[in-house]
Amino acid sequence: MLLQILASEAHHPNSKILPGDLNEVYIGSVAFLIVVGLIVKLAGPAMAKGFSARSKAIEQELADAAAAKEQAEAQLVESSADLPDVDAEAERILAEAKETAARLKQDLIAQATTDAEELRTRGNAEVDNLRRQAVADLSTEISTLARGAAEALIDETLDQAVQSDLIDGYITQLEQSV
Repeated sequence: MLLQILASEAHHPNSKILPGDLNEVYIGSVAFLIVVGLIVKLAGPAMAKGFSARSKAIEQELADAAAAKEQAEAQLVESSADLPDVDAEAERILAEAKETAARLKQDLIAQATTDAEELRTRGNAEVDNLRRQAVADLSTEISTLARGAAEALIDETLDQAVQSDLIDGYITQLEQSV
């Protein structure tokens, strides 16, 4: 078929600008205009009615959206009025926190004072114990040194006969007490 169209175009004088016969172009154009006229006449009002209905629907949706927006704004204002005062709440919380901090500070100071007093008492007791221990150690050392000095002094001043008499006297005393 393409070959027929190409063959028919080659013999026609207007084949360079318009393909086929010029009468076909006139008849096709008139038929096209009749079809377009019928579509406009018959379908035009229905299309205009559809466009009008669509426009009205869009306008109604816009009006509904505006009403919903106003209602939402009114609810926002109403709910904002129902909210407690944020500044007063913040001040109350801050005052509560300061009061708690003051109580904690007093508790910590009291605890630290108690701990320091207990530590001081334990330290004093430990110092007393160490002092007593030192006195006892010193007393033991002094008595050991005194005994050593006394023995050395006795050894020097007592001779063998005096020592024998002292030992015999002590033994005699023990026998009498038993």
